[in-house]
Amino acid sequence: MYLSKTERKEVMSAYGYEDSTEINYYEVGPDTWIYLFGHDDKKFILIVTDYTGDYEFDVFPHLLKFESDRLGFVLQREIPIEDSSSEKAWGTLLFEYTD
Repeated sequence: MYLSKTERKEVMSAYGYEDSTEINYYEVGPDTWIYLFGHDDKKFILIVTDYTGDYEFDVFPHLLKFESDRLGFVLQREIPIEDSSSEKAWGTLLFEYTD
């Protein structure tokens, strides 16, 4: 699901990263978008979708990249929601990642 800049800021605030810097965003499937953010020296990927029933989000932490003849993890860890009362964060997942 596409989020406006204001909505993206509200979602990141629910995760405790309201002062993060947006890097980019992409539509990656039907009603599914990813948003890239930076905060200090870390990078984050926010996954937003209208429907989570057909997605196997448990595989995301195991995504790999191939670099210099070796495999490395792209998504390092899932970030929990700090403000669970925020309706804007429903249907979202936030991961720290390396590029």
